[in-house]
Amino acid sequence: MKQWLPICLRYQQLIFAYLIDLKGKLSVSFTFLLWLLGAGSAFADNNENLTDMDLEDLLTKEVRTASKLAKQVSNSPSAVSIVTAKDIQSYGYRTLAEIISSMRGLNTTSDHVYTYMSGRGFGRPGDYPGRIMLLIDGHQANDNLYNASYLGQDGLLDTELIDRVEYVSGPGSVIYGNGAFYGIINVITKKGTQFDGAQMAVDGYSQGGFKGRLTYGDQLDNGADILLSASGFKRQGEDYYFSAFDSPATNNGIANNLDQERNQRLFLKANYQQWSLETAYVDRKKEDPAAAYDTEFNAKPNVLRDTNAYINLSYEDALSSQLTNITKVYYGHYGYAARNLYNGALYKENNLGRWWGAESKFVYTGFDQHQIVYGAEYRNDYQQDFYLPNAHLEHSIYMASAYVQDEFRWSPTWAVNAGARLDDGGHQVRNLSPRVAVIYSPSEHTDVKASYATAFRRPNAFEKYYEDGTTQIANPEVKKERIAATELVLEHRPDATSKWLGSMYYYRTKDLIAMDDLATMPGILQAMNWPRSQTKGLDIEYEKKWSPSTRLRANYAWQYATDGQGRWVVNSPKHLANVNVAHSVLQDQLHLGLELQYVGSRLTELSDRLGGYTVVNFTLHTSALFKNTTVSASIKNLFNRDYAVPTPTFYRPDSFEQDQRDIWVQITYDFK
Repeated sequence: MKQWLPICLRYQQLIFAYLIDLKGKLSVSFTFLLWLLGAGSAFADNNENLTDMDLEDLLTKEVRTASKLAKQVSNSPSAVSIVTAKDIQSYGYRTLAEIISSMRGLNTTSDHVYTYMSGRGFGRPGDYPGRIMLLIDGHQANDNLYNASYLGQDGLLDTELIDRVEYVSGPGSVIYGNGAFYGIINVITKKGTQFDGAQMAVDGYSQGGFKGRLTYGDQLDNGADILLSASGFKRQGEDYYFSAFDSPATNNGIANNLDQERNQRLFLKANYQQWSLETAYVDRKKEDPAAAYDTEFNAKPNVLRDTNAYINLSYEDALSSQLTNITKVYYGHYGYAARNLYNGALYKENNLGRWWGAESKFVYTGFDQHQIVYGAEYRNDYQQDFYLPNAHLEHSIYMASAYVQDEFRWSPTWAVNAGARLDDGGHQVRNLSPRVAVIYSPSEHTDVKASYATAFRRPNAFEKYYEDGTTQIANPEVKKERIAATELVLEHRPDATSKWLGSMYYYRTKDLIAMDDLATMPGILQAMNWPRSQTKGLDIEYEKKWSPSTRLRANYAWQYATDGQGRWVVNSPKHLANVNVAHSVLQDQLHLGLELQYVGSRLTELSDRLGGYTVVNFTLHTSALFKNTTVSASIKNLFNRDYAVPTPTFYRPDSFEQDQRDIWVQITYDFK
């Protein structure tokens, strides 16, 4: 309904009001949006629904992550796993972290403030980068201070806006450069036509939580596709017990009313002919019940605030029948603020990161059996500032890059994909990242892929320059980390309703960056390079679709990661498994989703062994109760399992108990 567009636009204006300090960089967005709404040209939109496809059809859909251009999943040089919007609804995923935890070989942990991602055997608690690059519609979503991916309520997107999530395992530095270390996750958002009008949703949580969302999406009369959304979330949280603080002086280890969290999100996506504009914003505030960095326990204020935003404008043009160009410019903003008590005194910290960049990519098909991708990118992280009570640390960096990749299919059964990227960022950061992959397809049902690739990650500003004089000191000499990866992938599709995916890999990492206590100053952290480490493992995934209403997805991963001395690394479970089953009953009017997640035992920072655990989640949803209304309900941790995860070195407890049973209800109404 077009009358809802002004309401959603009013919500979207909040982002521009908040980010007015971006010194005019948003003016291009205003101009483009006004032109978009007023232009008068026809535009044909492909409105296929990914969630209703057979697996065979899904395999021929485009996957954009692996080589930064549209490619069939079966022809991608890497192993690709996909979670669709239908999966998100069936299993009640409320955050990107919940989606990622269900995917092949991936895992997340939480310290009750941030959520950390691990994969391919590495996931040290408190390690902000995570080493798996996060993209939103191909735009890098990591900040430029900590290189962190935000996966919880601090994330940029409501899950209802996600069309699918692609996970490509293995290094991706040839196309994506710095930070595409162990893999890439690309979150593809929905088109406006998938909403076909206005939608309102209200959520309630058993932990005293509430969320409201208003979304408008449609194809306008001039052919432009537009999606706008605004949401707000607030949660009271729980009281937590920490044995490390169990004394009368610290409330017997109980943190009372110190788990509150709230956020505000805004999102705009617009496509018109060759132009695309996308902007997202989130403001999240979270209390810390566990008193990180020796702040006072069970005392207020102990609160952190993260603000994250980006704008991405791109233009795609067919220069000829054989040459296509995609050019984009982007801008990013990240802010962090902390208010804590240290020995009765208020501590304030305000950090700010800003960056801009541009990329131009060409796809050339003029040579027979070749598809060549080449391009250049420049990124300027012109503000990486830490404002501490005793110091103002101001830094900036840049990265200039050029890359080329050629896919040569010399026969129906054989193809080779080879490429390289050169990154030059000054400050002793210059890196060449090559990759080669061979794809053998003995039949239309089977693909075998063998690849070798290297990647790198430069130290982020926090690792290199942060120094507060109390908990951490800088290390300007910390070096970039590098990886060499060998991987073998097998994909088999016995029929149109099932698919097997398996991979074996061996990674050798040099100069891995980790925060460790100084030997001469216990309790003081500094970023250091591990000489060498290695990871070997395998993962298997199976998908089966008996009917549109009954489907199965299961995966298992075995991984073993060791440091330079051959020791098993922290928070690296050897076994991970997920089983997801969706089924509809009552003549397909009630949809049920059951999820089982298993995480094997792992080590804490103090080398204590935490036992493995299994968590079961259950979700149901129906659209049969009221017209244009969908009711969903989820029970997370159905059997109320007690389990713990390792904690970062800057927390006193060695491990944290995770949330117990949580009930979530959502009512969604479509204005048709």
